[in-house]
Amino acid sequence: MDRETRRRLCRVLLVFLGLAALAGLVVLLKPPCPFSALTGLSCAGCGGQRMLSALLRGDVSLAFRQNPFLFCALPLLGLYLLGEAVRYGKGQPPLCRQLWAVAFLAALALGAVVFTLLRNLPGFEMLGPVA
Repeated sequence: MDRETRRRLCRVLLVFLGLAALAGLVVLLKPPCPFSALTGLSCAGCGGQRMLSALLRGDVSLAFRQNPFLFCALPLLGLYLLGEAVRYGKGQPPLCRQLWAVAFLAALALGAVVFTLLRNLPGFEMLGPVA
C-alpha cells in the first residue's frame, strides 16, 4: 500500500470515528429538536435519538416506531457513504457524479420532506415518535 492510499484511508477512518463520536454525544446529551421547539411540529429526524437508543438496547420494534423513515433511510445512506469512502480510499472518482447517486440522494431528501409533512397531518399520528 503506497503512502497516498494510507493517507486516504486514515482520513476516511477519522471521518467515520468523528461521526461515531458525534452520534454518541447526541445519544448521551439528548439535545432538543430546534424545528420542534420553534414550530411544535415533528421533523423527519424527530424520534431519531430515541430510535438510536432503542437500537442500542436491541429493541428493533421500538426503534422502527420511533422513526420509521430514519430506520429505513440511515442504513441506505450508510451504505452509500461506505461506497464513497471505499472509492475515495482507492483514489477513484466519487459516486455523487453519477446520475443514479444524485437521484438516490434526491429521493432521500424528498422522502424526508414527505415524511415530515405526513407525520404532522391528522390521521397519520402513527408516524410520530412514541412518547
